[in-house]
Amino acid sequence: MCLLTKVEDTINKYKLLNNGDKVLIGVSGGPDSLALLHVLKSLKDKYDLSLHIAHLDHMIRGKESAEDARFVEKIAREWEIPITTKAYDVKSYQQEEGLSPEDAARQVRYEFFFELTEKFNINKIAVGHHANDQAETVVMKFLRGAGLKGLGGIYPRQGKIIRPFIDLTREEVENYCFSHQLNPRIDKSNFEDIYLRNKVRLDLIPSLEKDYNNNLIATLNRTADLLREEEKFLTRYTTKKLEEITLSKVDDKLILDKEELLDLDLAIQRRIIRESYNFLQKDYKDLYYNHVELVLELIKNSETGSQLDLPQDISVRLNYNEIIFAVRADDDIDYFNYKLSIGVKKLHKLGLQINSKVCDKNYSWQETLSNPSIACFDLDKIGEEFYLRQRKDGDRFYPLGMKGSKKLKDFLIDNKISLDKRDQIPIFTTLEGDIFWVGGLRVDNRFKITNETEKILMIETQILKEEL
Repeated sequence: MCLLTKVEDTINKYKLLNNGDKVLIGVSGGPDSLALLHVLKSLKDKYDLSLHIAHLDHMIRGKESAEDARFVEKIAREWEIPITTKAYDVKSYQQEEGLSPEDAARQVRYEFFFELTEKFNINKIAVGHHANDQAETVVMKFLRGAGLKGLGGIYPRQGKIIRPFIDLTREEVENYCFSHQLNPRIDKSNFEDIYLRNKVRLDLIPSLEKDYNNNLIATLNRTADLLREEEKFLTRYTTKKLEEITLSKVDDKLILDKEELLDLDLAIQRRIIRESYNFLQKDYKDLYYNHVELVLELIKNSETGSQLDLPQDISVRLNYNEIIFAVRADDDIDYFNYKLSIGVKKLHKLGLQINSKVCDKNYSWQETLSNPSIACFDLDKIGEEFYLRQRKDGDRFYPLGMKGSKKLKDFLIDNKISLDKRDQIPIFTTLEGDIFWVGGLRVDNRFKITNETEKILMIETQILKEEL
């Protein structure tokens, strides 16, 4: 079967295209996207398509990425297809948002695509994911402990996004490029094993194919197909059950019948909790397995009036036989921000006294670890002046003992700090604004004491006693 026929089969199987569609094609200049562009150009008349190319320069690979943009623009001129290009500093965006390079690039890229669909009234976005990408995604999701939806991998169609190559292998796509003399650009970073996907592609899957299953790509794609269908069924069933146990719902509140929820199978209970969160948030963002389990624990074992705070300002509260999911509304609280230096500082407004001093590197700071009101740091990384302030939107730090950064709000939620207490937590930052201590809870990994520490900054928070 020729590749073009196979793509048409995929289009028909998943209903990816309709006659007269306006299709935006994401084209990087690599083999997958260039072949996709060529195929859709070949099918243009058959489906009466209007095509538009989108190319995003991520500004990561310098001269090479600029050359990619010129290459795609040249193809667009030769094939007489309109094109919109954009350069965006993805690395800066990644650092600002605390994302992985892959997630940052994906977010920026799709935001660009959807901007163009609005601007040009386009109803489909075609991207070049193929069967090997699908297999890699399933393995990555498995390694991260994903559920059924995640193990379903890449969906052939998600809203406006379509993937006509999802049933093709990488080899088929590359052979198509060769036979049609497309001469695609090659991104050398795809061969560096510094990203998880590259490690899975270059090391793990070849090893599994060699030693365990030489038909692994097809096997993983088949598994993903099966799981996606089961996921669709369970989603429909969950929606039905959620409607049955809902007592009331408005835009910012959803009330469920507790007893009827607990009568359902555990798998459906978990799904209903996720869908309740999604109803209020319009997304599953930042809701993880541990959050769902905390909600279940609250529902099963807590008394009326008990409340749990979830990410993205969603709360869950028990009221007798009611489970109330709601959007939290923070009360206005006076903001505080103090510039402190070494010594003793009484903050009457907060009811706190801050004691700080400089110790030499032989100070027995380990003895303070059991006292949450005392913390020790590398002085050279902070200096003798610092700020104590209230939390702010967007705060992020690097909790000691954890990998990478975490949003402060999510850290407080995970540590079960109630909403009314969060604005009272003293946040210590450097003069540059970097958080080095979430007072009484966690030190930032970047400012911990190491073998290279020469001077130690010790800070203690005390409850300020009323003076008679």
